[in-house]
Amino acid sequence: MNLKFSLFTLMLILLLSMMGCSGNNVTNEKPGNDRPFVESGEILEDSSGEIILEPPTLTIYVGEETVWPTLGTYSWRFENEDGTETAVESDSLAPSELVKNNKPLQVTVDTKVELNFEIQPDGYSVRIWDDDNHVISASDKVVLSGKGKIIYEVLAHWKQGTAVYVFSLNVE
Repeated sequence: MNLKFSLFTLMLILLLSMMGCSGNNVTNEKPGNDRPFVESGEILEDSSGEIILEPPTLTIYVGEETVWPTLGTYSWRFENEDGTETAVESDSLAPSELVKNNKPLQVTVDTKVELNFEIQPDGYSVRIWDDDNHVISASDKVVLSGKGKIIYEVLAHWKQGTAVYVFSLNVE
């Protein structure tokens, strides 16, 4: 019994030591606004020179209000210090499920909507989804048409990968 406890304790200490020395800089914190703007196609780095490990944030200005979309599915890659490359594939629920519990902002068809990417993508498209998870239209801007809760998906492309951002608006 004493030997098993000693072995377990030794393994636990070894495991914790290895985790502490991994040098992994991944954080669960939301990226700040301290990242510089870079031209499209460059390797994305923050102000400290660290490679950006996930897609840039998107802020949506709707009239006088700010909407923070949900980051959905994304594919992202970056080069490590040792020259190897890391690729991340993150899947998510369908857009209608991602915004199901969000309270959409009330807008009218003439409300100004502006997409503000933390780092400008090489390109993007805006798609409208119905509640049955079908794309019903696609455009290069947010189109405020129809009535009721409208689900929007922004699909953005950078050199490092692609990302989907989802939000909803209630069009009167």
